[in-house]
Formats: sequence, C-alpha cells, structure tokens
Amino acid sequence: MKKLYLEHTKLLELKGNIQTNLKLYKSDESWLGQELSVPFSNPAQLKVTDLKKRSADDLDNAIRIYTYYKDLPYTLSSDQNYWTLLTHTEYWQFMRERWPIEEAQGDPVEFIKTRYFFGQKGMYRNGLSRLWWYVELTYDEALADPYKYTKLLLEDQDLAGQTIENRYLSRNKVAMRALFEMLDYVGKQQEAGTIQMLTGKQRRNLVRDTAQYFNLSGAVEIWDILSPKEAKEKLTLWVNAYLKDIGVYIPHITQKAF
Repeated sequence: MKKLYLEHTKLLELKGNIQTNLKLYKSDESWLGQELSVPFSNPAQLKVTDLKKRSADDLDNAIRIYTYYKDLPYTLSSDQNYWTLLTHTEYWQFMRERWPIEEAQGDPVEFIKTRYFFGQKGMYRNGLSRLWWYVELTYDEALADPYKYTKLLLEDQDLAGQTIENRYLSRNKVAMRALFEMLDYVGKQQEAGTIQMLTGKQRRNLVRDTAQYFNLSGAVEIWDILSPKEAKEKLTLWVNAYLKDIGVYIPHITQKAF
C-alpha cells in the first residue's frame, strides 16, 4: 500500500480555488494527477455498477477499501490531506462515477468540499474516507461474519450517516456494538412477527433516540466501563420500553431479550 500525501500548502490552494476549478471537476481526466504524476489506478478496485442508484455498491466498496488500507494508521485515516489526494488522483474515475459534480444538489462548491475534501462533517462525508470508517467502526473479527455490523449499518444510507456522524457513538465501540446488536434484535423481532415492521422514519427515529439515550445516560454512567454484555443488557431494557411506548408490539406476543 503506497502512502501518498498532499502537501498542506497544495491542499489550501486546491480548497481555495474550487470555484475557479469547477470545470476541471467535470473532466474525466484528473488534472491534479497529471500535475503531480500520480496516475489513476484504483488499487482497491472500487466500482459503481448502477448509475441510477450510485450507493448500491457502498457495502462492497467499504469492504474493499478497508481491506486494502487495513493497516492505515489513525494519523492518516483522519487526515484531510491524505484522502484529498486520493479523491483527486488514484480514485478520480471512481469519484466521477460515484459523486459526479453534474448531479450535485445545492451549491457545487460545498458539494466538492464535502465529498472531495473534508467539509463540516469531516472524514465521515468524504467520498473515500467515509467508506473506510464505515468498516473501521463496525468490523469485529470475533464474529463468524466480521462484517455483520457493517452490513447492518449500510442497510440504510440515512442510518449510516446518522450513526457514524454522531460524535459520541463514533468514538465509543462498546456503545456502537450495543446499537448494532439492538438493530439486529429489532430486525429479528420484525421477522418473528413480535412487532410491526418499522417504517424508514421509525428506524431513523429509533437510531436518533438511541444515540440521544447513549449521550444522556453517558453523563451518569460512562459506557466505556461497561462490558459488551452489560451494555447489551442495559440497552435491552431501554429498547423494549421504547418499542412498547411507540406502540409497535403486536398484542399477546411476548418480547424476548436480544
């Protein structure tokens, strides 16, 4: 794995000249790659197979990029200079397919800042680093399927963003694991007919309210000191009460702990 790096002065120049360079962002050729002699190579073999649903390959791409950059140190994994160079050179073609400027909603300059650099949400919105962090925050080699939680996370793009962009959750793996176990539990409850199928809005509200619960309860009892089992039991009590409160339990069916 090559460790390419963009000089900070060059980063500031690029970020300050986005408006001037808008036409270049619509080119299929990477002007920065040509300038720095860094050819397009796509070493992680990222792909976009459905231009009508560009997020369809996010799970596969997240696993691919994490596998290729698995030994990436944290000093680089959260560094704007590093990912900015990759979005503008080696993965330019992928970025043009996944995040085309022509389809930007709203201000194209802000779109470029967010997806090609680090915007207000930092590394969690960048077109490449977001994929790496999806796996970094969910990968568990102790499981039969190490990507079990990654798959749960990426079932819904809104949920994925809502989860990893939560500063408290993304920095606490015990809380994150408890959250994924809870989502898995809710899914099994739905399959068993114990509760009604949650709508997209209800699922998003569930994650939002769970994150809020973590944040509020963390002020009293730090989740870091809990074992995975203790965190799971604590969240079991809360989620059962939550589901009952929103009225999705089907009468005469007894819920089970997850």
